[in-house]
Amino acid sequence: MSEQRGRENGVFEELGWLHGLRVVEVTTGVAAPLIGRVLAELGADVVKVESRAKPDVNRARVPRPTDPEGYPAHEAFQLLHEANAGKRSITLNLKTPEGKDLLRRLLGDADLFIENFAPGWLERLGMPVADILAEFPRLVVVSASGYGQTGPLRTQRAYAPVMTSLAGIEGLIGYDDGEVMGASALALADLNCTFNGVFLALSALYGRRNTGRGQHVDISQTEACVALIGEAFVERQLDLGTPSPRGNVGPSGERWSLLRADGEDSWVAAAGDAGEEERTPHGRPDRETLLRRLRERGLECAPVLTPDEVAGDARFAELGFLQRVEHPHPLIGELRVTSVPWHLDHVVARVSGPAPCLGQHNDEVYSRYLPEGTYAGYREKGVFH
Repeated sequence: MSEQRGRENGVFEELGWLHGLRVVEVTTGVAAPLIGRVLAELGADVVKVESRAKPDVNRARVPRPTDPEGYPAHEAFQLLHEANAGKRSITLNLKTPEGKDLLRRLLGDADLFIENFAPGWLERLGMPVADILAEFPRLVVVSASGYGQTGPLRTQRAYAPVMTSLAGIEGLIGYDDGEVMGASALALADLNCTFNGVFLALSALYGRRNTGRGQHVDISQTEACVALIGEAFVERQLDLGTPSPRGNVGPSGERWSLLRADGEDSWVAAAGDAGEEERTPHGRPDRETLLRRLRERGLECAPVLTPDEVAGDARFAELGFLQRVEHPHPLIGELRVTSVPWHLDHVVARVSGPAPCLGQHNDEVYSRYLPEGTYAGYREKGVFH
């Protein structure tokens, strides 16, 4: 029985808190798409504008060698679904005058516009943010770029290890008696930007109720990531030395242990320096035995889980954090995606579906904006490419 079927009777609910909120996004990757995904899970209507010539990078992953013939690899990458579940997708060629005009019509109907391409792309389209806001003064625009809309780094490419390096994260990873380990290659800048972006977008929309006007929210993913190392800034401010890697020692000098259990790459994290005492002449205990012994000694501890183990952990499923959705393509089938990491009045937001297929909602969305009988002509001109 799937998690979703097993937790019916109102536990998973489609939340309508943002019902009526219209969001248009021209996004790629994780940081900004995930802003729209969270809003969709709270009830907003989110339309993702894509291009067949340059789709979201998470559709452009190379097919795996074991994929059968006809397998839609461009629809199957897990991160695509994590960042885009519950949205609608349309394709639009913004290099055509008709495509630009349709984008304007979409924005004229929207409350929120989210974008995360390198600064300058809207100017090259002849649609700078200032002009958009002049034309649609109630629109809230969220720009989530790697380094912000201004400054010397504004045009630099934004990759996860580059941003975490510039933010100081990588300089804290490692051991005090060795070299810096980096790069962690984790999307910490993206994800911290996402939840700052959700908060700021909703705050700007709330503020619009009083002013009647939208505004431009400019988020730097790197600066959002810097906020994660506040302790290091305080250490430096208090003249406690230059922050640097310190292995498994906490800010106050407390030690933490990573203990190896029996089995391939099997580990336990524990408070305290308990490593040597758990090694016996008969070898290492298995992970469950090691956990039990540590808990009997009153030590806080937990298994170091792999992503596969997290995905199969019944505790996350029981909380509703992992949910199953059906993909329309038979070769993909059932997918498991995460929900938002909170409960609202004891209710878990229902994941309404996987990421939409590329251009899946063209007919549905464009019927609102195009005169009857003109859709085919626009398609022949390549407007929906």
